Amino acid sequence: MNKEILRRPFLPEQVKQREGQNGKMLSYIETHAVIERLNEGCDAWSFEVVQHHVYKVEVVVVGKLTADGVIKMAFGGAAITFNNGGKVVSLADDLKAAASDALKKCASLLGVGLELYARKSAAGRAPGPRAEGPTRAPARSPEASADIATGKQIAAIEGICSRKRVSREYLAGLITERTGKRQLNELTRREASSLLSELAGLNGAHP
Repeated sequence: MNKEILRRPFLPEQVKQREGQNGKMLSYIETHAVIERLNEGCDAWSFEVVQHHVYKVEVVVVGKLTADGVIKMAFGGAAITFNNGGKVVSLADDLKAAASDALKKCASLLGVGLELYARKSAAGRAPGPRAEGPTRAPARSPEASADIATGKQIAAIEGICSRKRVSREYLAGLITERTGKRQLNELTRREASSLLSELAGLNGAHP
């Protein structure tokens, strides 16, 4: 695995823009560009969807990327497309979009497209004091709730902490160290996915 190649910034013309929730413009890299980068930076890699869930308006998958023996897992999601009559257009296409999203998020854990996330955090806050535990935050406005971690992601994080005997204090410190935030439901979907992957790689108890 060549980390310098994987982490090499993409060219400006490779960075696309799309409208996200509440009209916010988001930068992203197309799936084929991520695949080309993995081909270039890894001797061998594979990707598989290990879980998928279909909800009322969204599909969610859990993707697993194995690159030169390194395993990264992340969530991916896509909105279900309905026609004017309220019928689903193509659930297969929606699942493929969610799988592409998961692949890109897994690849980002290897450094692919990392500069995009650095841009988003450039205007972020400095890390706050270590929290006593990742408690629930007060209710948010719809604007502030855009792109926050889903209930499924939070439940998955809490479940893996229970199985691996990760204390709330350790988890809170990890959240603050990695994101500068203090509570689980302050995380974005991408941050929750990254945290889940990191927790999955922990060995032994962390009191």
